[in-house]
Amino acid sequence: MDKRIASGESEEDVTLAVIEDFERSAATVTARTTPLVPASGIVVTGAGILTRDSGEADIAIVLAFLAMLIALLGLGFLTSSLFTHAGRPSVGFEPTRADVEFVHDRLIRKECNARIGSMLTFTAFIVLLIVIL
Repeated sequence: MDKRIASGESEEDVTLAVIEDFERSAATVTARTTPLVPASGIVVTGAGILTRDSGEADIAIVLAFLAMLIALLGLGFLTSSLFTHAGRPSVGFEPTRADVEFVHDRLIRKECNARIGSMLTFTAFIVLLIVIL
């Protein structure tokens, strides 16, 4: 930001441009994460079906419950990522450097929650495959 301001751009324009770039990045994270929420729900449902008493070994039921727990944790992180607002804290006011810091921190939190949720959902899916096979 400092280089752009030193080159002659106004601080308000530079700050707004940086914030808008972060907001576009947040929209991208939301678009990538949204399909994973129903996928995590499907893993939870599949694990729930496998936990029914079907006369199988107890280890399969324990693994199915483990997959369900991991998928529910993943679902929580994914949902948290979707509902994390990574934009300006107050629209209508002149953007400040503090807004840039706020948006950056929220974008990092949003991305971290999405990655953790994705990894947990994938792990639950693998555990569920082990139970099925």
